[in-house]
Amino acid sequence: MAVRGPAYADVRSALQAQYGVLVAALSGMDPQGPTDCEAWTVEDLETHLALTARDLARSAGRDVDGRADGGGVNCWAEQLPGFAEQLDARTKAERLPLAPQAGLVAEVLASHPADKVVEQLTGRHTLKDASLFRLIEAVVHGLDVGIAPAAQALRIVVQELARALADRCPGRSVEVRIPPYAAVQCLEGPRHTRGTPPNVVEAEPVAWVRLCTGRERWDALIGAGRITASGERADLSPYLPLLS
Repeated sequence: MAVRGPAYADVRSALQAQYGVLVAALSGMDPQGPTDCEAWTVEDLETHLALTARDLARSAGRDVDGRADGGGVNCWAEQLPGFAEQLDARTKAERLPLAPQAGLVAEVLASHPADKVVEQLTGRHTLKDASLFRLIEAVVHGLDVGIAPAAQALRIVVQELARALADRCPGRSVEVRIPPYAAVQCLEGPRHTRGTPPNVVEAEPVAWVRLCTGRERWDALIGAGRITASGERADLSPYLPLLS
């Protein structure tokens, strides 16, 4: 299936569903328990999610002059490494529960249009893109503590990461399938037009998210059978992760 950008209403709905899943699951976890984020406890991870939710709500309420810097996951991802230390220090500096911030986000996003420009650490984004980035983060960090994502949230995140790969590595020589959510073509080379593609990658949805965000490695997922790859050009490891 072609991968198209989600509607703003769908992003908002998925974000609230994912926040609901996280709030319910995190409440039953040991706050000092480990996560897949190095040196972060469960409490740290919840605080980080709550802080970024609060930032989203606050930024939506402020007026910003000028246009958004650029759209899409890749533009956001390029900025993230530069703020890693700052985000880590901020997360360790206070404690903030997610539930109240998730409720605030729902109220604020319903009051502003998708194309409103908001200012965040990573630059100026449309409110739709900023909400999408929070959705990706909420799914990824939920998986960091073993929380299965809300179905609609997983679908959108899988599709956006597939589209990000296709945008970053344009071409039609490899078909990437993440059933039942997405299929894209990428990488320069011989173009496939009909019949069975000569280079095919197929991934489970959660495995795809974990791979694209650097939580698991290509060779390990191949070995576990959670990703399959056929064809001379089907090794995507040089192009991943997209986010880290």
